[in-house]
Amino acid sequence: MRRVRMSFVAVALAVFAVTAAYGQSVTTIDANPLTINIGSDGSFQIFNAAVPGVGQVFPTSAGLADMGLFAHIDGVLHAPNFAAHPGGTATGNLGSYTPWQELSLSSVRGAGTQESPFTVTVALAAPGTDVRVTMNVTYVRGANFFRVRHNFFSTTNTHHEIDATFGADIFLAASDAGVFVSVPELAAVGGRNCPGTEGNYNILLIPITTASRFTASFFSDVWTQIKANALNNTAVSGDCVDNGAAIQWQNLMSGTATNVEVANAVSFGAVPSAANFHPFSISVDPSFVTISPGESTVLNVTSTRNPEFDFNAPVRFSAGTLPPGMTLSFAPAELPAPGAGTVKATLTIDNATIFPGFYENLVILGAGGNEVRSAVFAVNVLCTPPTILGVSQPQSQSVASGTRARLRVKAEGGGAFTYQWFNGFTGMDRSPIAGATSTEFETPPVTGGPQSFWVRVSNACGSVDSNTAFVTPQ
Repeated sequence: MRRVRMSFVAVALAVFAVTAAYGQSVTTIDANPLTINIGSDGSFQIFNAAVPGVGQVFPTSAGLADMGLFAHIDGVLHAPNFAAHPGGTATGNLGSYTPWQELSLSSVRGAGTQESPFTVTVALAAPGTDVRVTMNVTYVRGANFFRVRHNFFSTTNTHHEIDATFGADIFLAASDAGVFVSVPELAAVGGRNCPGTEGNYNILLIPITTASRFTASFFSDVWTQIKANALNNTAVSGDCVDNGAAIQWQNLMSGTATNVEVANAVSFGAVPSAANFHPFSISVDPSFVTISPGESTVLNVTSTRNPEFDFNAPVRFSAGTLPPGMTLSFAPAELPAPGAGTVKATLTIDNATIFPGFYENLVILGAGGNEVRSAVFAVNVLCTPPTILGVSQPQSQSVASGTRARLRVKAEGGGAFTYQWFNGFTGMDRSPIAGATSTEFETPPVTGGPQSFWVRVSNACGSVDSNTAFVTPQ
């Protein structure tokens, strides 16, 4: 039992005068693995089939719990009416606040698929202002996360100072304690079950719209930070404690804006892929290639739209920072709206400036709308000096006097080769033959005594000299 859980009684008394006007209704998305209770006051409770019978937000047995949307509007804190929740609350450190006015709560719409997710809409008002909030909660059957879009708008097109926060008192699996955690690839914060417990269970608050600030801390400290509108940008893993988390978007109505939307997700269990929380994703195939200097290869770069987002914009491709001697060119460089499809990226390795080696975490970027997504690939630049096998050496031969001979060489090894034929014996490179720079060489007419020729084959990693070939006139 938490030491401060009984504080909810005092909170209820403190705001009892306003609770009569806010009797919460609940709409439930009853799916698998998540069952999501959505309150008409902007609060939530979640049950996970992987942890049967235990709510994932404190109070765990309550139909609505200590998770939801907060906003400082012109300096006044608005929040779900936790004190009116029948299951109680432990949000005492919020102090006094103004509960959201509950305007409407929809039933569940949609089929629970990617194309038609389960959707519930909550309409809220900030008392004493013209600010309204529309929350759209979406869930796809089988996922371990749900999404929430929060649209803030002024009914009179008036500018307001708004900082919005989504926070929760998380209950990790079947335990009220965990360690603080941040997941950089998602910019997410939350909690993870204590070391030594079975599995790796996370509850994460994931900003789909880039957040300004965050915190993962002792649950009561999270409420204190929200009250002060001062999230501390800290999520330090340490002792196993009773924890909570919050993410915040500041200055929503910056400039002259009077209608702004932000979005987040909440996940339970394994850490989900970042691709789930963006309107499109970029992939590259193959993601690993072996290539030699002087060669080129083609990569397929694909932009895939997330059907849960109304994305309809061109996507333009570019390369991140590449090592010297490596280039990427795209055909086409841009996919037209709605930004879905595949382009060809030609990877070229310079024959002179690249160093052989393994290059990883190379980046291809796709930019569309206000989003920039990326895909990574790796290149193994394989470079070995050329060799000439015995049967591939230029062959000595006899020809009729005054006629020409044709000499050939075949080199083995990595990369593009260059060739230079010489008069004389192998290694005597003072007599290069002008224009004799391919695998085959036709001699001048041969008269008199035998004449000698050889070829030097080179690539970015070295060179090899052939045997001497003698051409004898008959």
